[in-house]
Amino acid sequence: MLAIATATILTLAGCGGDDDTADTPDTSAASATVAATVAPVAADDTFGAIADTTITIAGFAFSGVTEVTVGSTVTVTNTDSSPHTWAADDGAFDSGSIAPGGAFEFTFAEAGTFAYHCNFHPSMTGSITVPG
Repeated sequence: MLAIATATILTLAGCGGDDDTADTPDTSAASATVAATVAPVAADDTFGAIADTTITIAGFAFSGVTEVTVGSTVTVTNTDSSPHTWAADDGAFDSGSIAPGGAFEFTFAEAGTFAYHCNFHPSMTGSITVPG
């Protein structure tokens, strides 16, 4: 009987303990593989970048994009407290009155250089180039 009791105690002792490493998979090799295959993107890498196509009206002046590609949509936003317009000198586009806080979008379908102005404030001018 003593032999059975001793065998039982030894069996139970072998099952105990705090060593859980056998149940936890070693992921260090997998982590190293992932880290080695993910390369940082250089600061000047334009892959996937979205070109800025906005013009802001602020302080009775236009600022923002001056060149876009054919097919680009330019958004003009009025952040002033007065209404303004965004109109091409050659009539290619005319936003009409853009209220404070309002915006207007125009898609450039052809190449060219487009001078523009505000119909309400003739000193507000600019131009945008669309290379061919």
